[in-house]
Amino acid sequence: MSESLSKAQRDVLAQDLIELQGRLQRLLDDTEGGAAPVKLKDNQGRLSRMDEMHNQSILKANRNVTRNRLKEVLLAEQRLADGRYGECIECGEDILFTRLKAYPEASKCIQCKQEEERI
Repeated sequence: MSESLSKAQRDVLAQDLIELQGRLQRLLDDTEGGAAPVKLKDNQGRLSRMDEMHNQSILKANRNVTRNRLKEVLLAEQRLADGRYGECIECGEDILFTRLKAYPEASKCIQCKQEEERI
């Protein structure tokens, strides 16, 4: 387990992960109906079929981002259980508490994440 995190900080972050997992799962559950294919006969009202298809594509993209983030949260929970939470998966350095508080699913320190984004 990361030496830079106190037990109190780990406990706070563990709770943050649980809450984030719940929010992401509720978001997926709440938007599931909107991801169904647009039916021609359902196209009654102000929006045209093209507008509905456009809105649906945005919803599907957002759901994909949410599913990916949920996967990262589950991986972070596994690292927490394994005692590797708070440790960068690239360089092995500690991830700062402030970074984990903002992104509890973070698996890389800020330096490694910045390097990844430059590529």
